[in-house]
Amino acid sequence: MTWFQRLYETYENVRANPPGNEENTLTPIGHTSQQVHIIVRIDGKGHFRGAEFIGKQSVILPATEDSAGRTSGRVAHPLIDQIKYCAKDYPDYSEEEGYFGLYEKTLSGWVQSPHSHPMAEAVYAYICKGTLVSDLVREKLLYLNREGKLATVADEGQDIPVFKVLTPKKVNGISQRDQGNLMIAWQVEIPGENESRTWTSEALQKSWTAYDASQMSKKGLCMVSGLEMFLANQHPRNIRRPGDGAKLISANDKSGFTFRGRFIEQDEACSVGYATSHMAHNALRWLIARQGYKNGDQVILAWTPKGKPVPQPLNDLLSDDEEEMPDFSRDSTDDSNESEKTVSQPAIDHTRDLGQTFAQKLKRRLQGFDTNLDKTDTVAILGLDSATPGRLSVIFYMEQLWPEYRLALESWQNDMAWWIRRTREADVPQGKKRKTEVFWKETAPTPNEIALAAYGKRMDDQLKKNTVERLLPCIAGKRPVPFDLVTCCVSRACNRAGLDNWEWEMALGVACAMYKGYCARHPLEKQRRKYKMGLDETNTSRDYLYGRLLATAERIEGMALFLAGENRPTNAERLMQRFADYPYATWPQLYKAIQPYRQRLQQSRGGFIRNMDKLMDEITNAFDPEEFMKPDRLSGEFLLGYHCQRQAFRNAKESETTEKTQGENE
Repeated sequence: MTWFQRLYETYENVRANPPGNEENTLTPIGHTSQQVHIIVRIDGKGHFRGAEFIGKQSVILPATEDSAGRTSGRVAHPLIDQIKYCAKDYPDYSEEEGYFGLYEKTLSGWVQSPHSHPMAEAVYAYICKGTLVSDLVREKLLYLNREGKLATVADEGQDIPVFKVLTPKKVNGISQRDQGNLMIAWQVEIPGENESRTWTSEALQKSWTAYDASQMSKKGLCMVSGLEMFLANQHPRNIRRPGDGAKLISANDKSGFTFRGRFIEQDEACSVGYATSHMAHNALRWLIARQGYKNGDQVILAWTPKGKPVPQPLNDLLSDDEEEMPDFSRDSTDDSNESEKTVSQPAIDHTRDLGQTFAQKLKRRLQGFDTNLDKTDTVAILGLDSATPGRLSVIFYMEQLWPEYRLALESWQNDMAWWIRRTREADVPQGKKRKTEVFWKETAPTPNEIALAAYGKRMDDQLKKNTVERLLPCIAGKRPVPFDLVTCCVSRACNRAGLDNWEWEMALGVACAMYKGYCARHPLEKQRRKYKMGLDETNTSRDYLYGRLLATAERIEGMALFLAGENRPTNAERLMQRFADYPYATWPQLYKAIQPYRQRLQQSRGGFIRNMDKLMDEITNAFDPEEFMKPDRLSGEFLLGYHCQRQAFRNAKESETTEKTQGENE
């Protein structure tokens, strides 16, 4: 329960030193968050003033211990709740009886206590009149059918706005919506009171917290705080978002296998204080909404118990950096999308830079957090996911001191850094068609990009979540990258003919990053190897040299096609998969295929051809003859040589004639 204690400490620290103006605030003890749909305005004496449909808006509402954790049970919130709870006249307009008795009993206990509040008294006075549904029908917020009951199905051509926020339920094969499930929030207009919204009134919140504490009876040892206090029987839900029914702590197994046969009472397993439970859950809810990474039902979160800002492990640390490289694909507009364009900016010469600029930018970014974080600050990394709608599990937890966590993030970025294809919306004049800019970012790929490169855009949510879960220990714990993920990325990058151009460009960058990172963190220390960020002409590895040869052949044919105005794949592009599997057997076929294009370029681009021939000879001579003739398939290192050589062509300064074409999309 260390993670639970850290959340409890976070609530205490943030409450004592709240951050600046934020819409997302800590939920008080004895409260929960819920989405409301209708605001009802009344005066201080409980007279109806009007109502408004607001769609969906998340609010903080008072809740009992049972109602805060209610899923399908019939338990009423004390103030803000569904129409079927709040409306005394609901049975007159529905086939169901509703739960007004539960709501009235809960609210009356608060109103009649010493901890009452004028707003709660006004709401109680109004609901006792029993006119809520009729008032909302008159305001044309609720709709009746021909029998005078609340409509569950819209007639043909009828528009019922509230149906848009209600979840349909199949009844006899027909989708029906229950208007009684609409949530009602109260706005009490009292002369002299500046705040009329019950969900933001601090005085009302304190009033309910005091009354709720007075109703507790069961005391015991809280195993989180170590103090004697009132114990929680139910624990809050709505953790990841309003309406989330999954709970982190639950003990309702009182029939059948009662507590799996290990305990008689739930407190024997673990006893948590009521206030402690609410503080920890509210802190978690606040942190997730503020800085959590969400992937469906999966949540990954890093935080400090002191509430200080901390970089998230799954985020791109340099996402707001403005420096980027232009797209160096053969034809960046070959994505079958005319709304995309390529950023044209001078690229860094990575043959000389070798990643130094990236390392400096990363260090400056992390130093920005050093100003707020001390060496003794603890960083907690928590992963949550739900296997069922009612149970939320901790899938990952780790604590590190800030210097250790900082080093882990820096190590991941440096080991995995490569050129990754990214897109963003371009600035266009108002009224013009929106366009997307394509650029290559020097950074480590995000887990989402790795999953997309490994499994493609058709992967299901579970596979994506599993990939993120497997990569989290690699990022936070500096563990080796899973080899099967590396293999999947490399294989899909080699299968160029089977992917759209944009998908292949992204897969190529991610595959290079994965192979580079795997070699840097190889499980066997003797086999670890660091690759440069630019073209390494001293690398005589068979796979690296074969990659450079393929890029050179592609460059020659690509230049000839560009000058001829032809837009089709080169032989190098079409044979890339075969080349990766059988390089020695495929290279003569590829070399023979580029000869007509060499001859075509002899007259118009003689200097270019001489440079390409010279380069091809240098690469071929660098091979060990025995290695060159090996029939083995190529490893991911082949993609590093291929990618670096392609990028080097973009930065190269050849003859004055060829310089003119270096920045064009060939």
